[in-house]
Amino acid sequence: MYLTERFFKEDTKFMKCNKSYILLISLISIFILLGLNAVSATDDMNNQLLADNSAQDSVIGGNDDIDNNMNGVKDLSQGKNTEYYTSSGSGDDNFVGENNEDYTTGSSSGEDNLAEDPSDTTIESENGTFKYGEDIKINVSVKDNENNTINITKDNLEVLENDNKLDFTLDNESRIVLNQLPIGEHILNIKFLANGTYLESETTSNITVVPSATTIEASDLNVKVGYDIIISLLIKDEFNNTVGFKKENIIIYCDEEEINFTLTNSGINLTGLKEKENYASGAVYTINITYSGNENYTGSEKNITVTILANNTINTNDTFNVNNHTKNVTVPISVTNTNINGTNVTVTTLNLTKDDIKLILEYNNGTDNISDEINEFNLTGENGTYTINFNTAKLNNSKLTIIYADGTINETNKTVTLKGVIGAYIVPINVKVDYQSGEFKFQVLDSVTNLPLKNTIIKVGGVIFHTFTDGSSMSPSKEFTTDNNGYIVIKNINLFNTYDFTGALYNFTSLPVGKYNLSFKSSDDSLVLDDKSEITVNKVKAKIIAANLVGEFGNVLTYSFKLVNAKTNEVIKLANVQFRINSSNIDAVRNGTTNMSGIYTSPSLNLYAGNYSIILRSLSSNVDCDSVKKTLTVNKRVATLTASNRNILYGSAPIAIVKVTDKKTGKVLANAYVLIRVYVNAKKTTNFAVMTDSKGYARLITKLAIGKHKMFISVLDNNFKSSTLKRYVNIKKTSGKFSASKVSTYYKSGKLFKIKLTNSKNKAAMYGASMNIKVFISKNKYYNYTGATSANGLVQFKIQYKPGTYKVVVSSNDKGYSAKSITRQIKVSKSPIKISPKSLKVKKGKYFKVKVTSKKSKKLLSGVKVKVKVYTAKKFKTYTIKTNKKGIASLKIRQKVGKHKVVLSPSSTNYYKASTVSKTLKVTK
Repeated sequence: MYLTERFFKEDTKFMKCNKSYILLISLISIFILLGLNAVSATDDMNNQLLADNSAQDSVIGGNDDIDNNMNGVKDLSQGKNTEYYTSSGSGDDNFVGENNEDYTTGSSSGEDNLAEDPSDTTIESENGTFKYGEDIKINVSVKDNENNTINITKDNLEVLENDNKLDFTLDNESRIVLNQLPIGEHILNIKFLANGTYLESETTSNITVVPSATTIEASDLNVKVGYDIIISLLIKDEFNNTVGFKKENIIIYCDEEEINFTLTNSGINLTGLKEKENYASGAVYTINITYSGNENYTGSEKNITVTILANNTINTNDTFNVNNHTKNVTVPISVTNTNINGTNVTVTTLNLTKDDIKLILEYNNGTDNISDEINEFNLTGENGTYTINFNTAKLNNSKLTIIYADGTINETNKTVTLKGVIGAYIVPINVKVDYQSGEFKFQVLDSVTNLPLKNTIIKVGGVIFHTFTDGSSMSPSKEFTTDNNGYIVIKNINLFNTYDFTGALYNFTSLPVGKYNLSFKSSDDSLVLDDKSEITVNKVKAKIIAANLVGEFGNVLTYSFKLVNAKTNEVIKLANVQFRINSSNIDAVRNGTTNMSGIYTSPSLNLYAGNYSIILRSLSSNVDCDSVKKTLTVNKRVATLTASNRNILYGSAPIAIVKVTDKKTGKVLANAYVLIRVYVNAKKTTNFAVMTDSKGYARLITKLAIGKHKMFISVLDNNFKSSTLKRYVNIKKTSGKFSASKVSTYYKSGKLFKIKLTNSKNKAAMYGASMNIKVFISKNKYYNYTGATSANGLVQFKIQYKPGTYKVVVSSNDKGYSAKSITRQIKVSKSPIKISPKSLKVKKGKYFKVKVTSKKSKKLLSGVKVKVKVYTAKKFKTYTIKTNKKGIASLKIRQKVGKHKVVLSPSSTNYYKASTVSKTLKVTK
């Protein structure tokens, strides 16, 4: 067995062993050998591993996973890499690395296997002094224990100041570049972070940051008198970075005297310079700008010169149109001088001579921009108002610069644009049309030659233009191109007087009746046109095209009519119209609008059979149209009746069952009325109107005497017609059975006593059958009732007896059936009630109110008498009050102001039972 201090992952590399490590490992090996009791080359072996100075037993089989049995093993290396050793039955050496990697490359020849520990490292950095605003770059180098340079990255470095991590980058020269540090001394701790190959190391770097010098950037100024004197000011540090500043960092001196100023977005406004006594045109000032600096920047200063010029202004337009035919340029001009003395402002219009004016014309000759002085010009006028006149053909992108007092302190200039144009005017051709028809027509003529201008774009405004192309759009103006004769044509149907989003929805709009002013302007700078023309839209004579309509009941009908131009038959779109339908059972009006085809269609009409009058009219103020009357006829539908003769037991089934269907469709008719005429005897008849159910059946249930009865059946509904059926029903006597339950209730509960009669033969409920009911209030006294059963075979009555027990005897009272009488019992108990005061505080002379409720139903009870005792000390007065229909009983209080005991109880206990209530009533003033 061989023990070595270190090993490499590569089998072929070895390192020299440190003698102290070899000695330590040898001692541990001897100790392990002494502790082994028996070793077998073929059997599983128990291995003992040591941790520090104590042994920890771990039993490892020959094929066990060594990695799972290495707890508590001491790190025998200098670095962080932990080396493990264990022996195997074969005598080979097995080593497990830091990441539990199993290196087993030994053989019986005794070769050693080595793995490399992380190498020690040394990091070095520079100290340095930097100016504020300068990039802080620190040279750093890292070497291993053999003095080899190690490549570094941002990921394996860390920079800290006072244990706080600083953000940094690495430049191309592997220097640490820090963000700006504050002024002062900084001790930085720079670490090289450990990895699987190298150990961690660190160093310190002393960095000093000192203020940066500054310079002021500002230029000399020439400013007209009265204008704001604004210095565009920049402060830069040594590294050309712009330095921000506040007003308190700046001092402005003029002739060694500090002056006032303000800070604006444009720069420093020298307001104090205007306050000086010698402020006037021609004045020249030396301005000293001093920046005081701050903790990061040193101060600086700069001198500039400010010259105050005369405030002369050339007054004229910015653009002039020059007729391309005449080439004559006419420019009205005046020059004013503004003099400011403190708060006094004086404006003077100057007199001019031709010598005061210099003209420079700039233009493009097709290839180059040319600048020429105009010497041939005239200046006319007097008393400050003048006109410059000259001729030129150079009107391509031309600009004229007018200079006054060239080369003097009074010099000023203005540049105007010269546009070569042609004048034009509008000639109305057709300016009157009818509503929603016709075209407006105009001709565009040259104002000099009076010839038509063809292929010229004209912008027309004054109304809203609606465009169909590529979807709907509306605009307050539209461009038109003249034809070869100079004409432009505007369709009336494309115009409107306001934005109409309903019209936009239908891709249509139109001018209402009235007068409008169209404006005409040029869309091209080369044409001068600013003209107007009035147009007129007249009412249109219209007519309604409509016809009579015939339909059938059950079909959904709509009525349509068309509104058209009476002369041209052109449809009139989106016009307001009215549809009115009238008969004995309906009078309905619907206002609407014609569609894009000029048609109005009424809402769906679900009408009964009959004749209806229809009135159609236009409601549009733009249309002159007579109303029209038409007729709408709804015919009855033919129904088919199906019914059979009937043989039924007395009161046990419908006497007639009729099915009603639509003859045309075969569908059943729901909610249709059927007339059934029944002969109750040979001469007397009774008519019944019965409505069909959802399945088209009409069932008649009515009481008939024993025997055969004739019936005639027909449709009663006004919307249908049918033939009449003759049918018979034979009523047979039967036997029945009474059923009723014993009832226990309380006084005034409102409970019902119910008796049901069923046919003994078919168990059907018997309707219309008479019965006799006796309710005994004593042995020989009783109430006698006669009742007829409902369609469900029931007879019922409300129990309104006072508390007690009552016998009820039910027997037949009808020749149509026989039934055995029955005896039942009704027990009525006293009604449990609750008496409670509504309020225990009442003013003298007002009412003390008590409410009475049923404990069973929780409802308020009317007609209940309540006894009220009102105590004054030990004496009391007794009152009886009765609840009203809201269950409230009231007592007017006449007792003295103070507290009184009140006791509430039922006035009588024959009908009610309740607990006595005792309360204290407070009577106030």
